[in-house]
Amino acid sequence: MKIFLQTIAIIFTAIFLVNLTFPKQTYAYLDPGANSYLFQIAIASLLGAILTVKLFFRKIVNFLRNLFSTHANKKNSPK
Repeated sequence: MKIFLQTIAIIFTAIFLVNLTFPKQTYAYLDPGANSYLFQIAIASLLGAILTVKLFFRKIVNFLRNLFSTHANKKNSPK
C-alpha cells in the first residue's frame, strides 16, 4: 500500500511540474511553410536512416553472426 501511495504521489508531482513548465496560452504564429519544412526534415531523417542501414548492412550482419557464433562455440566447447 505504501508503494502504491508513493507511486501516485510521484505521478501527481510529475503532472504538476509539467503543467508549470508549459504555458497555458501561446501566442505563436506558424506559417504554412513550417509544416512542409518539418515534413522535409522527417522524410530526410527516414531516408538517411534507411541509407545508413543499407550501406552498413553487411557489416552489421557479419558482426552479429560473429557475436552469436562465438557464444555458441564457447557453450559447445569442452572444458
